[in-house]
Amino acid sequence: MSVNVLVPPLSQTMDTLVIVEWLKKIGDPVTKGETLFTVETDKATLEVESPATGILSSVLAGAGDEVKVRSIIGIIAEPGEAFEEALTSVDNSLNENYPPGAPPSTDRQQTINVAGPKGEPLPPERINRLFASPRARQLAQLKGIPLVELRGSGTGPRQLIVERDVNAYIERQKSRPRVTPVARRMAEMTGVDLSKVAPAKPGTAITKADVETSLHEGSGAPASAQSSFQAIRLTPTRKTIARRMHESHQITAPVTYMREVDATRLVKLRERILEKLSEDAIRPTYTDFLVYITCRVLSKHPALNAYFDGETVELHDAVHMALAVDTARGLMAPVIRDADSKGVEELARIRGDLIDRTLKGTVTPNELAGGTFTITNLGALGIDHFTPILNPPQVAILGIGRIREIPAVHKGKIRIRSVMGLSLTCDHRVIDGAPAARFLLDICNLIESPDLVWL
Repeated sequence: MSVNVLVPPLSQTMDTLVIVEWLKKIGDPVTKGETLFTVETDKATLEVESPATGILSSVLAGAGDEVKVRSIIGIIAEPGEAFEEALTSVDNSLNENYPPGAPPSTDRQQTINVAGPKGEPLPPERINRLFASPRARQLAQLKGIPLVELRGSGTGPRQLIVERDVNAYIERQKSRPRVTPVARRMAEMTGVDLSKVAPAKPGTAITKADVETSLHEGSGAPASAQSSFQAIRLTPTRKTIARRMHESHQITAPVTYMREVDATRLVKLRERILEKLSEDAIRPTYTDFLVYITCRVLSKHPALNAYFDGETVELHDAVHMALAVDTARGLMAPVIRDADSKGVEELARIRGDLIDRTLKGTVTPNELAGGTFTITNLGALGIDHFTPILNPPQVAILGIGRIREIPAVHKGKIRIRSVMGLSLTCDHRVIDGAPAARFLLDICNLIESPDLVWL
């Protein structure tokens, strides 16, 4: 008996995922537990294992498709099951019960509602199927063509995909260069017509860079994009970020407190430490020092290391520090667990690994959840002060600005000092101005006198 391949619920905040790549093609043998395909959630790119051992007999959604959680996107046939039977058994039952005279649909995402012989609803495994003849399915399988690529192009009765449709698709593809999954998805997001995009080198695949070039030149963009505006569809990740930012402003009462601090002694401390480290040693950044300092201060101000759900404040014993990271998919915040129990060197090692995997999209959902306090650093981009946005249910977030040299009065004389901008946003529903100011003051005191952090 065949087994359905379902979209797993990998994200707590999304009911759709995007397929990045199938690692097996139709007709390939698969083993239960091996990686079958990869998907992109709002936070990471994750691998999905095969639910059974057998033959991948059908693929119903391709790379770049946005699919609903728990929907069926493929079928695995048993090793001994006839291949053609596995391909056609479900669709034949649909064809037999298709409502007479029903109009054909060209909507790629439309759900076809059909009933059994006695009018009872069909089970989930018999809906959302492509209609194709056995000969068309067999030819597509032999050529390694996902039938989803032919959705809506069938010329048979009620848009049934027949053998001539597969042959026509093959002929069209002969004259077209291959398109990488990333390039295809970018083209869909920006509205670029891939038929008008040429690869940089003849005979090679169309890449993301080729789509970007076409977009810049306007040769592959639709008419709307060539006028005074360009419509870009939000990715699932961007939609989630937008929703969470909107919710943050709706359900919190954010107030931002800003202050400049003399970071000269912190700069010199780091320089002395780096001088003594070997070239292959982990080199702590200012962020690592500030994470360490913030953890020390949070132990004295537990009200800021907390969650608030609108009724109850939940104080946390441990500091799980979230770090805002700018990625190609949007803003992510990987979490350093029990950051308050770690030294600067260990924090630097963990932070480096987390950020690297976050940028690559291989960080896990668990590593992006559970933060009790967030630090966001825009200093490298030349920002002095800004208003960080709260990440509910957290009640506070610290923004770090650039370190810049300015002339300042120090011990009665004009000297060049290194100054850093700090921005602390708190939820005023539970954190009043005075406690927030005292917290920021303690942060500044340890930055100005970093030797005291060890006390």
